[in-house]
Amino acid sequence: MIFDKKYAGYYDLFNGGKDYGKECDFIEEIFRRFSGMPIKSVLDLGCGTGLHDKKLSERGYNITGLDISDEMIEIARARNPLSKFVVEDMSNFNLNKKFDAIICMFSALGYLTENKQIEEFFNSVTMHLKENGLLILDVWNGLGVIHELPTSREKTAQVGDLKIIRKSFPTLDVKNHINYVKFDVKIFDNENLIDKYDENHKVRFFFPRELKKYIEDAGFELLHLCPSYAVDSELTEKNWNMVLIAKLK
Repeated sequence: MIFDKKYAGYYDLFNGGKDYGKECDFIEEIFRRFSGMPIKSVLDLGCGTGLHDKKLSERGYNITGLDISDEMIEIARARNPLSKFVVEDMSNFNLNKKFDAIICMFSALGYLTENKQIEEFFNSVTMHLKENGLLILDVWNGLGVIHELPTSREKTAQVGDLKIIRKSFPTLDVKNHINYVKFDVKIFDNENLIDKYDENHKVRFFFPRELKKYIEDAGFELLHLCPSYAVDSELTEKNWNMVLIAKLK
């Protein structure tokens, strides 16, 4: 899915409540626990506007970010002038470089909804990881999605006089592991409506054994499975997000 310019421009406001520092603490904890070598170079797939990348770069990592959205990458480059960013499809890319670790955060993998795309994603990842390199995937947990079905929600974000109200309307396709989400977005400046538009997202969720099969077929060893950002907790049907940690054999 390629997001339009409006979505990219308001993306950081939509996600202003995310604690990127804490999430990067989690990523570094995984590096310490599960990597047999020092992690210096990191490829971030589906990097968006580069907020994880900024934090990791500030902590001394050599970061390359990849996203299919020109608008997202434009923002990421302006935010992270010392990092490299490329516009590519993460289901099929070739950077002619290998990395110590590859991360794919914030359920970005879910925008690859076809089995062939997932297979091609893992083929591309395999080409870009050093031997024993780490792969970290943050995805929607199908167990959690089925246990607590998605419902309509409203989210408000405000910076100064600018306020955004974003309402979500999900439609679940259980058979195909897809959640279709329509967003109704209204932007206000000093309480005056200045813009409104709709977004339509198509996001795949994954079951643990399903994703484990993809990982192993691609030549990885699954090292650990946990709820997102809680490395010592056990994954259950009450967790909507999960992280898989794998090592290239």
